[in-house]
Amino acid sequence: MSDAFQIGPFLLKMSMLAVIVSLSLGFVAISAQLTHNRKMKAAVIELLSNALGLGFLVWKFSYVLFYFSKAVENPSSILYFSGGENGAMLAVVAVVIYLTKTVRKKAIPVPFVALGIGTGFLAATGVYQLLTVMLEQSGMWYHVQQVAICAFFLWWLHRAKEGLIYLAVWLAPVMWFAISQVYVHFFVPNRESVFAGLSQDQLMYYAFALLLLLLSKRVKAIGGTTDEEIL
Repeated sequence: MSDAFQIGPFLLKMSMLAVIVSLSLGFVAISAQLTHNRKMKAAVIELLSNALGLGFLVWKFSYVLFYFSKAVENPSSILYFSGGENGAMLAVVAVVIYLTKTVRKKAIPVPFVALGIGTGFLAATGVYQLLTVMLEQSGMWYHVQQVAICAFFLWWLHRAKEGLIYLAVWLAPVMWFAISQVYVHFFVPNRESVFAGLSQDQLMYYAFALLLLLLSKRVKAIGGTTDEEIL
C-alpha cells in the first residue's frame, strides 16, 4: 500500500488510511461487544482510546530519544519520523503501565478490559488485513488467512464473553491464536528463517504458546479451571 493521495496541503498514504479505518472499526466492534453495559462500555472505550493515544505519542516522539543528534540538527524531522521498532517497544511498555495503573485506580473490571482489547485487536487486525488484500497483490494468501483467523476468534469472543471472568477460559484460545500465527507466518513473502525453519516472529509466537500451555496446566493443577477469576 505505497500509493498516496492529496487532501489539500496534506499527502496521506493509503497504508495510513487503512490503519485509521481499521482502528475506527475496532472501536465500533468494542462498542457493539459491550452494548449490554453502557457504563462499562464508556469506561473501556475511554481507557483504550487514551492508551492508543499514549502509545502513538510515545512511538512518534521517541525519535528524539533514539536519534537525539538528528533531532537537534533538524527539529522538523520529529514530525516526519518515529522511533521505529525500539519506539514501538517503548510504547508497549508505556501502554501496559498506563493500563495497569488506570484499571486499578478506576476499579474497572479486568474482564471488560480484556474483552475490549481482544475484540478491538481482532477487529482492527482483520479489517487491516482485508484492506491489504484489496489494495495489494503480494502475499494475498497470507492476508486472506489472517482475515479468517481474526473472524473465527471474534466469533469465539462473542460466543464465550459471558464466561470470560475466568482465567482458564482465556488461556486455551489465546494459545491457539499464537499457534495459528506460527502457521500463517509460513506464508509471509520473503520470510527469513532463524532457527529450525522458523522466522523470528514464529519463534516468538511459539514461545508464547508454550508459556500459555504451561500456565494452563498450572491453573488446572491448583483447581482453577472454573473458579479462578481474572480479578
